[in-house]
Amino acid sequence: MIQQLWDSIIEFSAQFVIPDWGSLVGLIPILLAGLVFLFVTWTIYRFATAGPTRRGRGRLEPIPPPGTHMPGPSFAPLLGAFGAFMMVFGLVVGGLWLWVGAAVLAVTLLYWGREALREYDHVQAADSAATSSALIPAGMLPTPEGRPPAGVHIPAPSFRPLLVAIAMTLLVAGMVVGGWALLFGAIAVLVTGLGWLRDARREYVAVEKADETGHLETDGSPAWPIATFAVLALILAGGLLLTSGLLPNSQNGETAAASGAPAAGGGSAGGAGGGSSTPAPSLPNADVTVTAENIAYTETSITASPNVQFKIAFVNKDVGVPHNIAINDASGKELFKGAIITGPAVTVYDVPPLPAGTYTFVCSVHPNMTGTLTIQ
Repeated sequence: MIQQLWDSIIEFSAQFVIPDWGSLVGLIPILLAGLVFLFVTWTIYRFATAGPTRRGRGRLEPIPPPGTHMPGPSFAPLLGAFGAFMMVFGLVVGGLWLWVGAAVLAVTLLYWGREALREYDHVQAADSAATSSALIPAGMLPTPEGRPPAGVHIPAPSFRPLLVAIAMTLLVAGMVVGGWALLFGAIAVLVTGLGWLRDARREYVAVEKADETGHLETDGSPAWPIATFAVLALILAGGLLLTSGLLPNSQNGETAAASGAPAAGGGSAGGAGGGSSTPAPSLPNADVTVTAENIAYTETSITASPNVQFKIAFVNKDVGVPHNIAINDASGKELFKGAIITGPAVTVYDVPPLPAGTYTFVCSVHPNMTGTLTIQ
């Protein structure tokens, strides 16, 4: 009775100690969509309930001075963000959604590019008209010390888009590699996103001040974000270190293997000759054998008989690294998911009968580990 209770506790805690990275990656787009929905809802609520609460001096209408061209509002950044979201969603889900995400991103970027070209043509036309009428060309309005004229607030340049783009690159790379790399990629996006949100809040306060005073000095060129670059460099270095196998219990686990980690079945590292390699556990009887080593399947193509239950002997040789085998059909639907084991260890999966066809087997912890199962 006590042993059964203890086994239940261990099985429940394994969900947190050894999470299903594949399922967690699949939840990232849903989480991001939920955050975007909450932010948009909160913004709409703030605008809807703002009302004429100002006392005293009212808002000054932003009228650009002669010779200054101010571009109008645009939906292109919002559509571009939606396209990027669909692309990341397609990378996570795969299959047809990958092509849908790529198409949506391409369409939104083309729309943004068309608007930019139209704006450029407008500025060129304004330059020609101003020159012919002996006016000051647009974009060449003289201002004291390069500052905008009274009544015009121009946001200072920012490194935030570049930093968020780097963080998104780390996140997508983490989705591919899995494990610690995914965690560090998410941290990078969180750090840069919070910094961008802080800058946006500061800019909003500056615009409110410009509404009251009619003028606001710009901050000039921004300083290089050395601290943020250092944080991103540390995150990248930490992810590379933990996925390189140089540390014990990291993904490759080569250091742990060399240190003499015990093998499943009671064996110890190193043979009678004093070798430092971990001996492979003994193989049980099974119809098919699949081995995981160095974060990859040794057997990338296996076969089985149709409509008959069969056994897969799964050998995990990566010391301290969790692996398993999950079987998906052609559409990506999961038909079977084996228990996750931490190497070195061996287990046997009882796979239910499957009809004839071609399937994919994948590691739930490391989605880059894949193989083909042929039922014939």
